[in-house]
Amino acid sequence: MSSKFSIALSAALLLIGLSISGKQAWAHAYPAVSVPNNGATVRESPREVRIQFTEAVELAFSQITVKTANGEIVSQGKLRQLSNDTLAIDLKTLSVGNYSVEWQALSVDTHVTDGVLRFTIAATAK
Repeated sequence: MSSKFSIALSAALLLIGLSISGKQAWAHAYPAVSVPNNGATVRESPREVRIQFTEAVELAFSQITVKTANGEIVSQGKLRQLSNDTLAIDLKTLSVGNYSVEWQALSVDTHVTDGVLRFTIAATAK
């Protein structure tokens, strides 16, 4: 067997083995659950934003920033890791309006992902 063929065959067998092992070899961390939920309308100011990712993340290389519609940062304090796949950041008291949650996560598989979630605080009925 030629060495090129051996290398190609080994690589193919490795890929097949990884694909049937049930392990996500090339998975990335994306939000699975957020509080408030993405697109949610809430009646009261949340005390924090919490994001649970699809896999474990590295706190030191991840971030969450919450902003008003005009770009003012309303998250405060240090990002906290509640479990290996969940991060949270405290918020100032928020008023009625639209908010964006900009997140970036480094998963334990060393892939960086980022995105934006949104929520709205609506006026309470009187």
